[in-house]
Amino acid sequence: MTNPQTPIIEERKPPILNVAVIGAGAMGRNHLRVLNDLEGSEEARLVGVSDADEATAQRSGRRFGIPSYIDYREMLDKEKPDAVVVAVPTALHRDVVLEVLRRGVHVLVEKPIASTVAEGEEMIAAAREAGLLLTVGHIERYNPAIVALYERLQNNALGRVFKMHARRLGPFPPRVRDVGVVIDLAPHDVDIMRWLSGSEVERVYAETARQIHTEHEDLLSAVLRFRDGQIGVLDINWLTPTKIRELMITGEKGMFKVDYITQDLFFYENNYVKTDWDTISNVSGVSEGDMVRLYIERAEPLKIELKRFLQAASGETVSIVRAEDALAALKIVHKIVEAGRDGKVIRMAD
Repeated sequence: MTNPQTPIIEERKPPILNVAVIGAGAMGRNHLRVLNDLEGSEEARLVGVSDADEATAQRSGRRFGIPSYIDYREMLDKEKPDAVVVAVPTALHRDVVLEVLRRGVHVLVEKPIASTVAEGEEMIAAAREAGLLLTVGHIERYNPAIVALYERLQNNALGRVFKMHARRLGPFPPRVRDVGVVIDLAPHDVDIMRWLSGSEVERVYAETARQIHTEHEDLLSAVLRFRDGQIGVLDINWLTPTKIRELMITGEKGMFKVDYITQDLFFYENNYVKTDWDTISNVSGVSEGDMVRLYIERAEPLKIELKRFLQAASGETVSIVRAEDALAALKIVHKIVEAGRDGKVIRMAD
């Protein structure tokens, strides 16, 4: 018999949100695939896809058994989604996102947040005024290896951090025509460096080059100076025949190395030893210490990102990428473009 004084607590599952995707290119198709999987687990209901190319829209619609549209406005009006993923070319982010927000719909827009800082600020202001969620697809934040690295850095596993070195190399992607390698790829690593360091960029210097891209730079070497003294190095290009995605963090206790692709995290320990040489008896030498491959429970970052987006859109408190952080990364990469063009050190305050 139930005690009348004992409250009955009902377990409530979060609501299943109707979700649509605008843009069915390479990244849009990935979003559709993952959302379709989440639909199977009753976490989302995929209700439509739109793309300016009719054949592309119809192909995705047939594959996932959902209505397809050429005009995303028509899709928004007919399908009335609760949340939308925007995966269109960067130059269109501002117009599409503002149109979605006007209809009272939560948005996840692919990175970078916008083409210009002013456009990003307008998008953030519109979301804030409407009381809607606007998050940005900085997918590397959800990589399990990066999350594990962040937790270890928070626990002082490296002591003082001296340097962060990112390598994001690969062949030229024909799909990208509207921006260069700096705007397209550098936001990933700039955002990760800001997140891991907890510090802001003070100044930047960069060298850029255009080798095979017809309109924009396809090679970047840049140095970032953070306010707390850390140095960030960016080595990014569309010229390397193999895909490399690595991050190395060097500190007083050793070095962490992340392989984004394999989701491996390694720790190389510093082994400080005293020498017996009289002439340098007061100087410490460094020899190689132990190397440890840390256990990581692998998962698809895009699936984690989309689940967090849906949870946040449902009103749950979860960790997501704030639009303000995406805007901060965009400001920095624009300064990197400026530094590469003018061949001089650029202070963020300028």
